[in-house]
Amino acid sequence: MGCGKFPLKIIFLLIPVVLFFLHLSLLPQSNHNKRYVFILDASGSMSEKWDGKTRMAVAKEKLIQVLGGLPKDASVGLVAYGNRIAGCQSARLYHPIQKGGASIVSQKLTTIVPAGSTPIAQTLQVVGEYLLSDQLETEIIFISDGVESCEGDPKSVLYNLRQSGKKFRLQILGIDIDPKGEEDLKRLSILGDGNYFPLKTPEDYDRSFQRIFAHLETKESTIPSLSPPVKVSPVAPIPTLPNQGMIQIVSILPYEEGSENGYIVNYEYSATHPTQYMIQLYLYPEEEKRRSFPIPPLRERRMGDTVKQLVELKEGKEGKGRFVLSLPTGKRLKSSLELWDMSGVPKIIALSVEKPIHEKPGFDRNDR
Repeated sequence: MGCGKFPLKIIFLLIPVVLFFLHLSLLPQSNHNKRYVFILDASGSMSEKWDGKTRMAVAKEKLIQVLGGLPKDASVGLVAYGNRIAGCQSARLYHPIQKGGASIVSQKLTTIVPAGSTPIAQTLQVVGEYLLSDQLETEIIFISDGVESCEGDPKSVLYNLRQSGKKFRLQILGIDIDPKGEEDLKRLSILGDGNYFPLKTPEDYDRSFQRIFAHLETKESTIPSLSPPVKVSPVAPIPTLPNQGMIQIVSILPYEEGSENGYIVNYEYSATHPTQYMIQLYLYPEEEKRRSFPIPPLRERRMGDTVKQLVELKEGKEGKGRFVLSLPTGKRLKSSLELWDMSGVPKIIALSVEKPIHEKPGFDRNDR
């Protein structure tokens, strides 16, 4: 009888131990839930030589190493500015945050060419609007060789993102920046609850990334390997025939919801190749200001007057969509749309006819 009770007693003693290990097995793998956004400075100064290579070449090489060391299911996104887009509205989402997206981001990096300005405020606004979450924390890793050059206010953007509840940390790597510029970037990193890492030589990248990922390390996570660069498979070949497209504003309708007034801009687009497209809406005053910088072919000629700019991503060679705008009634504005092919180096392939976005005379919101 004693022998029969002994195994039962052992079983009861083992139950808490089994439950404990079962609990551990059900804990989320924290590193697999990490969200990473990489911001790359693709302004003209990134083409300058730095220890035998261009700053851009070194940045791409180091980023690809880091991306190759992330867990395969890590969620990764990419934003850059410059990249041969003129003016101060060059910030673009090159890849949305996507689980397992590291290899695609590596491929996108190979297509980026340094040329343009440094609109840091606008870039952070793009990141906040399209990539950050108020539920999940996102690690932003920003590589730059300069400070804001477009009269934006990055500090204000970061403050507003915090106030809106977005969860993020901003880590900044500054390439050979002067003391005053470093102070500016340090302040941004502090506002972003991150750190500033000065890069005086290419070797500083490795030390900086080690510190960044050591800061992120948990019991279950590992620091990405900084082994020799991985080979990146070439991007999909661009079709022999150029991609041609059309985009148009179908209608602009006023709406009213409670105390909020605005407009709904309906559009449609078509192109010759099935790929990813970006539709960009510009709003600007009815009266045009005098421009002081050249506008590339197909770009909206009123970029310098922009009051509001919205972006939407679409898949497929044709589609429809709409932008909902909160604007005061009676404000006389005009609008236009650009259609961008996002395969390879992003390029604009169509521009809509501009249309007025103020109410017609005699329109009564209550007469419906």
